Amino acid sequence: MLNTQQKETKISPVVVRSYHHLGGTIRRIRKLKGISQGQLAKKAGLTQATISNLERAKSSAEIETLILIFAALSLDMVIAPRPKSKSDNQKSLEGLF
Repeated sequence: MLNTQQKETKISPVVVRSYHHLGGTIRRIRKLKGISQGQLAKKAGLTQATISNLERAKSSAEIETLILIFAALSLDMVIAPRPKSKSDNQKSLEGLF
C-alpha cells in the first residue's frame, strides 16, 4: 500500500552545483517525504521516466521542469552568490558540470 500523504520532514538548505548532485538531492528529498517517483511525477504533471532520468542524472532538465518538481516537493529555489574563494580569480567554469 502506497503512502498517499507526504511526511512532514525538516529539510536543511542544500547547495547544488551540478545536475548530478541535483538529481541525487531530489531523490533524497522525495524519499524523505515518503513519496514514489510516480507520485511525484503525477503531482508535478510529468512522467515517472522524467523523474527517474533526472534523479539518475541520465538527462538534464529545463528550468520549467525543475520548478514543477520543486513545487510538487514544497521546495523553493534560491539563487545566491558563491562565497569568495581562491578560484574566483581564475574566472573558470571548469569542474562545474
